[in-house]
Amino acid sequence: MENTNTEKKTNSFWSILRIVLILILLGVIIYEGVMIYFDQKEYSVAISEYDNIADQYVIVKDDNSELFEKIDEDSEDEYPRLDINFEALKGINSDFIGWLYFPAISTINYPVVKEQSIDQYLHKTFEGTPNKAGCIFMDVDSDADFCGLSDFLFGHNMRNGSMFGSLKTIYKNKDKDILAENPYVYIYTEDKIYKYKVFSYYATTVGSYSYTEVKNESEYEDFVNYVKNCSMKEIPREVDFSEHPSLLTLSTCSGQSGSGNRFVVHSVKVASFDRQ
Repeated sequence: MENTNTEKKTNSFWSILRIVLILILLGVIIYEGVMIYFDQKEYSVAISEYDNIADQYVIVKDDNSELFEKIDEDSEDEYPRLDINFEALKGINSDFIGWLYFPAISTINYPVVKEQSIDQYLHKTFEGTPNKAGCIFMDVDSDADFCGLSDFLFGHNMRNGSMFGSLKTIYKNKDKDILAENPYVYIYTEDKIYKYKVFSYYATTVGSYSYTEVKNESEYEDFVNYVKNCSMKEIPREVDFSEHPSLLTLSTCSGQSGSGNRFVVHSVKVASFDRQ
């Protein structure tokens, strides 16, 4: 009889423990589900904001169904024809400095701000709304005119592919080199249009030499050599660094949140045009 009671108590203990564990697991699942729901809801707010900004203040000039405008008949230089309302965008956010467009990854089509303090726009949208999506921003040390030796733009690696979340398609799309036909990044400022060519990309970490501030031509050459050595792709032979053209780096998180892993895309300025 005593053994039977002991067995019953043991079985009862494991039954209760099993129920407790199931309840804990269900609680975790429900919590994660709720968090995912609110995250997705927050992300959709940011997507809607940026879509509205692009619709209201950026016009694609598609005269004769041509997106790209030739500079002259004998020139191969061209750029996407975007008509941007700089005055209106500046009115929305005084930190606005230009528009970023990456045709090979068409979702990267955003206003760019210059942060006045570190991480100012990490969790704040262009219109100033608190949001995990944040804003595409230039760091405090880079040149707001996009004429520094090496300038940086930062954006979140959003799971829905927004902001810089789609940069990973550059190396994850193993069946196709999405930069083969169009490796260019464009920056539109109030006075100029800058055309950059992607020449390197790779995984790195926070605080690595990839983020060094380039202050002179000697540091520029060291930086370019470092970037070349780290690159996941072959450096295009036609890219000429001898005159120290401006570099533009796009940076985003990589892997688990808070891991310190980063993915960077380096581009070099190959042309500049006066805004028409």
